[in-house]
Amino acid sequence: MQKNTAYFFGILIGGGKFSDTQDARVNIEFPYKDWMSGEVRISPQWFEDSVTKIIPLINKVLNTSAVPRYIQASTPRYCIEINSVPELLYEMLRNYGIRSVGELRRHASIEKLVKDMDDECKRSFISGFADVVGSCRASHRNYTLQATIISFEIFGENWKLPYELCQTFYDLGIPVDQILWNHPNMHAGASSTAHWKKGHKVRIRAGDFSKVGYGLECKKKGLEKLLELELKSRGFISEGKLCPNRNYKIIRKKVHHEDENSKDLPPEVRGHFIHYTDICRALGCPHAPTKWLDDQIGKYT
Repeated sequence: MQKNTAYFFGILIGGGKFSDTQDARVNIEFPYKDWMSGEVRISPQWFEDSVTKIIPLINKVLNTSAVPRYIQASTPRYCIEINSVPELLYEMLRNYGIRSVGELRRHASIEKLVKDMDDECKRSFISGFADVVGSCRASHRNYTLQATIISFEIFGENWKLPYELCQTFYDLGIPVDQILWNHPNMHAGASSTAHWKKGHKVRIRAGDFSKVGYGLECKKKGLEKLLELELKSRGFISEGKLCPNRNYKIIRKKVHHEDENSKDLPPEVRGHFIHYTDICRALGCPHAPTKWLDDQIGKYT
């Protein structure tokens, strides 16, 4: 696979949405709210990036045209429209077991896709994915500005994608700081009845993510700002450690929530979990801290 193709798959999985009408059309949507600045002044840079980078890349990979759009709505967003979808795209997705239906981030698995990538292509894929859904808001910090975070926002019904994304980072030697799973033990706080369906959030320290980085100039500026804030706050840029050879902590017991056995959860993650890595272990992660978790179960169940 070529790096351009890997980057295209990144933005497609991150924001691709196939129309449910008879006209063959794909939109790649870039959520406005996930960018460092909520101001319209980022618009010119995004359009410049689209015209100089994304659209020529789409033309090269698919041999078809695309146009940038700004969509005014309650959540404004930017969009790349591919109005004439070639059969090549459908064939590419079929080869990797990805259905060309609706919003790909809701259901796509990248397991077969990343197996066809070398490390450089994996970096390009992550860069493209991050250009769409890698939020660089300062509010994603790990408690303080001494550990700034890039947060990948993934729909809650897709349990494969956050797991596979984390494994891809691991393949590159880049640690994931935390995964906030779409599970009541992760999102409900101290209430046994609280709303918990807030999606998955794969969180990477900004210093670690900088080893991959964004592709779009308007997102690169957001990352640069985060790193400046962290450097000013602690005097150096922090980096994490790969699982399981790192320090973990549990701040308090997780509440026993009424939806822990909800049918909205996959069977393997129904029940009570004391830590995000407890869910990783249930999903079969070979890097989960099994011994540490076993030592904590009696204290925090």
